[in-house]
Amino acid sequence: MRNKLIVIGAVALIAYAVGTRTPRVQVKNRESVGHQIVRLWDDPRARKRRHKAAKKAAAAAEKRAKKTFHDLRK
Repeated sequence: MRNKLIVIGAVALIAYAVGTRTPRVQVKNRESVGHQIVRLWDDPRARKRRHKAAKKAAAAAEKRAKKTFHDLRK
């Protein structure tokens, strides 16, 4: 039982140490929430991810529509 408590304590300590060292989102002082949203929306990496997700969703919707249409014709 004592060994289990030591292991649990060690894991908790390591998790705490790793969690405090992880990089956080850098928010500039006195930046409004609206400005943060606009800045994140205009980020080029975010635009690429949105475009890629939209293409993937459109392809999945088209595939599903074809399957549904095929099932209705049977």
